[in-house]
Amino acid sequence: MAKSLKFLSLPVFLTFFLVSCSSEYSSDGELDLSKRTFYNEFMACTAGPDYSPASMTKMIADWHKLISTEDLMGAWGYVPTSEDMSNGWWELQWTSKEAADMAWVAWLANEAADEWTQKYSSVLQCNNEGRGKFTGVFPIEAEEFGALPSSGYFLAAAWLCKFNEGSGYTDAVSFLPGFTSAVRSSEGYAGTSYHFGNYFSINNPDADFLWVDFANSRESMDQAIAAFATDVEPTQFPIFSEFATCGDAPDVYDGWTLYDSENKAYMPSFE
Repeated sequence: MAKSLKFLSLPVFLTFFLVSCSSEYSSDGELDLSKRTFYNEFMACTAGPDYSPASMTKMIADWHKLISTEDLMGAWGYVPTSEDMSNGWWELQWTSKEAADMAWVAWLANEAADEWTQKYSSVLQCNNEGRGKFTGVFPIEAEEFGALPSSGYFLAAAWLCKFNEGSGYTDAVSFLPGFTSAVRSSEGYAGTSYHFGNYFSINNPDADFLWVDFANSRESMDQAIAAFATDVEPTQFPIFSEFATCGDAPDVYDGWTLYDSENKAYMPSFE
């Protein structure tokens, strides 16, 4: 479990990053995952002929002006690092499914939103009707192990995982406190801004859940992988293997934070 934008030749994968929230610990000191559970949606997207870093920047800036709900926690972007991966995505993170559904009703009825969609259709086209739906759980702060670049850049490695027979969501969530503790006990993650998320599928036929690792650079991801192999894998992977099985290798993405509800003035730099 562990750069520069290429939208001209690859579809864009626009996705998730973590959002800060209240303390992750309950009154008795135990990890309280309920304070890090969100509703995440992924839209498949394809870059158009007019894509450029400048046009993407303008598109996101204009999109920010249309955001009127406080229930949108964030949005993030990833570009596949391999030409073998053809799909791209836009991910939105919400406080709840009910809030997301209400926001979509308002968005689809908004004439300004429709004008924005048409204006930038030659830059990026996304399938909002086929949104992938997930419950997201994120035990570690995004910058607990070091700062993220001001550009909004990050590297992500996404593993597609299936539950073993007789196992499920409860097993996966019960595993996370021990894994998180093992990571925090290692000195090898310092400076990497390593954090991770589990996306539990609501309507994804390809995986029961996604395990996604994040770091602030490719070099930091390599460092985190080394720390995992030395300090975490020996004790944690045997436990994980009892309830789930993941693919042989992750899908790796260059990513950018696109919107942060706690810093509404933020804009990514795609250069």
